[in-house]
Amino acid sequence: MLLEARLLDERREAKAEGLAEGKAKEKTATAKRLLSMGLSVEDIAKATSLSIEQVEAIKAE
Repeated sequence: MLLEARLLDERREAKAEGLAEGKAKEKTATAKRLLSMGLSVEDIAKATSLSIEQVEAIKAE
């Protein structure tokens, strides 16, 4: 029973990590699209909830 509970917890944790990773990738993709449209780094940071530093790093790629 303890093993089953541990496996369930690990599965939930893995799912949460996967969802968070997917959201981060989507924010990055959105930032790239907005950069290609000519929006400012500040506006993109506001729109995506990324930091200005993160948007600048994406811009530098």
